[in-house]
Amino acid sequence: MSPSTPPTISNPLRILVLTTSPSTPLPQIIEGSELRLQTPYYSTTLPIWHDTISKPEEWKSEWLAPEAREVIQSIGAWVVVIRKPSSAQGEVDGETTETIRSTLSTVHSILAHHRETPDEYTAVDSNPLLLVVGMSQPLRPLLSMTDHEWEDLCLDCGNWEWIDSEAKGKNEFGEHVGSERLKEALEANEWDGGDIDVGNNIDVLETELGLRDGSSLSERLSEGLSEGIEVETDVPEMHEAILKHYEASGNEDPGGDVQVEELERMMLKMQAIKEKGAGMGGEERKRFAARAVMEVMKSIKSVD
Repeated sequence: MSPSTPPTISNPLRILVLTTSPSTPLPQIIEGSELRLQTPYYSTTLPIWHDTISKPEEWKSEWLAPEAREVIQSIGAWVVVIRKPSSAQGEVDGETTETIRSTLSTVHSILAHHRETPDEYTAVDSNPLLLVVGMSQPLRPLLSMTDHEWEDLCLDCGNWEWIDSEAKGKNEFGEHVGSERLKEALEANEWDGGDIDVGNNIDVLETELGLRDGSSLSERLSEGLSEGIEVETDVPEMHEAILKHYEASGNEDPGGDVQVEELERMMLKMQAIKEKGAGMGGEERKRFAARAVMEVMKSIKSVD
């Protein structure tokens, strides 16, 4: 008798990989835009988001906003990747034990905030996997910290699990360590998104929060708006984007008249957005563009 095929999770939650510097190396298993998992109990392909916390207070403010709640509900694992510090006082890529502690505490406070949200909003009731992965540090001397000390630091900041990427084999309890433990923890997590919407709304919000994965429609629109989209030359691309949206959503291609009307309406909206953002500075323009994507996406969806 052949073994039964494990069920496929078709609506999986996502992995969010966080660093405090774009130069921080990542474990191979989570350095791409997706991760394929297959166990005796399920198979799925997990989307992976990547984000860099370059301005902690600004980053925290964005994630505390009510609009971020849908994104947080769609995350099944938060993985903070750090370089192990070279000394207690020295900094490498801006990281010390205190900045690491601050990063972990910040993420934990964001999750707690959304769990304890007022009644007028939908509370976040999930318990995602929280992992801290320590990567190799080329500078010497290394900060002298045992695994138990790292574990205590991580627990103090909100029940994070410490994983030393350089460790091999098993610990004194016979448990896998290092990259094997990272893979094991991800496989053991609950990934079924259930009724959580990880579709178009999340696609828009991921752009607003600055998350990076594949090039989605909302990502292309956001980049185009922030850089100054050329409405006339981009009409064919926008037309193609509308058609791809209908195809992806399982709807039939709307009739020619509807296409023309919708395309004209979108172009007018894009032009108005472009003109409104023309006098803004770089960062302000990017923020404005990300929020404007929501309005453009509403236009695309309005005839679904």
